Amino acid sequence: VAGARDTVGSSMVQKSGIQCYNCKEYVHVARECHKPKRAKDAAYHREKMLLCKQEEAGIQLIAEQADWRDDTDDESDDQELEAHYKYMAKLQ
Repeated sequence: VAGARDTVGSSMVQKSGIQCYNCKEYVHVARECHKPKRAKDAAYHREKMLLCKQEEAGIQLIAEQADWRDDTDDESDDQELEAHYKYMAKLQ
């Protein structure tokens, strides 16, 4: 990313133009975020399934939706979940 620069031996990073994936603020990166991540409850999975359904229907997702749909930070069996979302979208 243009403008990002690591300082060797320090955690100091110039963050201009870098956005936190969790809270969408520009003052830090996700690993430094102190806000709680979104709970992966029924609403989370329902929204993710609907995004998969929109994508399969050929509807162009906005960048934020596509990034969130592709969120894989904690999901170890991501391909299985993606297949499940698409299957559930077809059932509805």
